[in-house]
Amino acid sequence: MRITRIEFAGRTGIFAIIKRPHEAKQIEVEILQPNKEGTHWVKADDEDELFAMAVFLQELLDGYQGTMQEAACYYNPLLCMSDIGI
Repeated sequence: MRITRIEFAGRTGIFAIIKRPHEAKQIEVEILQPNKEGTHWVKADDEDELFAMAVFLQELLDGYQGTMQEAACYYNPLLCMSDIGI
């Protein structure tokens, strides 16, 4: 089994869609906000980049700078799509 897409819903109107097509070397992170969209790419085999993205997602979606434990709630799903695994 492969996880190829995960959707996060944050504060009102803010979403993140995480995708990784089959055999892609990067994970696509699409950010959807009212009147604003953006896409980021994270190397699927880079633990530091994955954790930095998790911290970014936690702050953006939750609306505050959280703890390491709160960032882990976003990091673990990213790991499921990575080449690192859990």
